[in-house]
Amino acid sequence: MAYRHISALLIFACSLAAAADQPTALDARIFAKTMPQTGIVIFNINWGRKWGCAGVENAQLQRLSFSRLPLTETSAKLDLKTPSKLFVEDRFLPYAYVVDPGTYAITAFDVKVAKSQRDVGHIVATVEHLFENGNPKGGTFEVSGNEVVYIGHFGLDCAQETIPWRYYIEDQVSFDSMVSGFGEQFPFASSLPVRYRLFSTTMFGRPFSLPVEAKAE
Repeated sequence: MAYRHISALLIFACSLAAAADQPTALDARIFAKTMPQTGIVIFNINWGRKWGCAGVENAQLQRLSFSRLPLTETSAKLDLKTPSKLFVEDRFLPYAYVVDPGTYAITAFDVKVAKSQRDVGHIVATVEHLFENGNPKGGTFEVSGNEVVYIGHFGLDCAQETIPWRYYIEDQVSFDSMVSGFGEQFPFASSLPVRYRLFSTTMFGRPFSLPVEAKAE
């Protein structure tokens, strides 16, 4: 299921990661100190409530986590949480983070599910649910040094069950608009190539690639 008509991303979120082992939000000082040893990952998340979601009153994505492979106690993490559990608009918020090169796997998520005001629960997944025999069955994304990677739009799918889902920009024009918006917001990183390289998954999305490799040199 593609997310259609995504507009150009002119404003990127800059919430700083709290833990020392987490990637940090895109910043000119970080960029100057770490490039070309690091890369930049850009994506969008919709933290808003979805009403009438797969038979429940409402559902809300509240956490989404990725970790760098191989998994160790010191693996770099990108642990994203809703800015508010009560007051969040139903719209995609953009993020841009500086990350170490490598492959990152989804390692956790939390979806609040309300069948009614009094019947509220959570659908929670951890490494135990998202890995099988040490392999990431939930999905991965890759980023190299000295490049910017767009990995998709993340939200909920409510068609048959309440589940996190990776949507995507599905045409070259919209992708080019996003690249232009990124360059305007972060001119110090505008010389880097921007790759269209979606979070790869069969559990939380469908395979997709643009007809022609989407990138900006």
